[in-house]
Amino acid sequence: MFIPGLKDTLLMENLSWEEINEFVAQGKTTALQYAGAVEQHGPHLPTITDTLLAYALGERVAKKLGNALVAPVIRPGLSEHHIDFPGTVSLSLETFRRIVEESCESLSRHGFSNIVLISSHGGNTDTLKAITPDISKKVARRSNVFFLIEDRHAHEATFERFRKKMNATIGEMGVHSGLTETSMVLAVRPDLVDMKRAREGLVEESFYLPENVLISQMDAFIHGIKSQIDNGILGDPRRATAELGNELLEAISEDQAIQIRKILGAINSNKRAQA
Repeated sequence: MFIPGLKDTLLMENLSWEEINEFVAQGKTTALQYAGAVEQHGPHLPTITDTLLAYALGERVAKKLGNALVAPVIRPGLSEHHIDFPGTVSLSLETFRRIVEESCESLSRHGFSNIVLISSHGGNTDTLKAITPDISKKVARRSNVFFLIEDRHAHEATFERFRKKMNATIGEMGVHSGLTETSMVLAVRPDLVDMKRAREGLVEESFYLPENVLISQMDAFIHGIKSQIDNGILGDPRRATAELGNELLEAISEDQAIQIRKILGAINSNKRAQA
């Protein structure tokens, strides 16, 4: 529920400092800090894809939680494995760490008692997870900082449900610019999608099997995505629809909101036990 008199948005960068202050005073003391990217997403999607989807998910999650605002999405991110494609911008590990840390420090100083770090780009995930304990320690007097680890079972269940609905292969669904990601961008910014340029990417089933995922990922980090597929698409986007994208965004945001509620509940229970 929105507070009367304030803009109909939960994105901090679209609010004034007074509006943010009023929201925090009313109990919106959880900040959702997504980390996105600026990198190639095939010939049909914009390089800002991961960041666009972070904002789309962030607003949905914040509305579901009722006590959260969405911090400006961090970008660029860690995208060295896409650097062979024009338009990709990648940060060093140290620069990325400093940006995340200083963003959390700023949010902590403005009254956000909980800061949730969430990755909307796979290349950021391991680093975010690794740096969270140190950042949490630095702001511990004012805020709780935690990294939202993907609920693997929920993710797989959601993926499988939509795969069956679309009668799609695992390879068609893909993990980068394929059926799922393209559908979500169609749902939020169809004006930035050129489906005439959409074409099949890497769809071999063996590439996506659970036992091969880590190998495929490490190969990409070492040799780059372009060594795996020339057009940069891991999947096949040609049957993507905005309808599917909206359903995916709703399902993913619901999964994230459930996880965050559980973590916040555990934090509050621990505080009561210590009181």
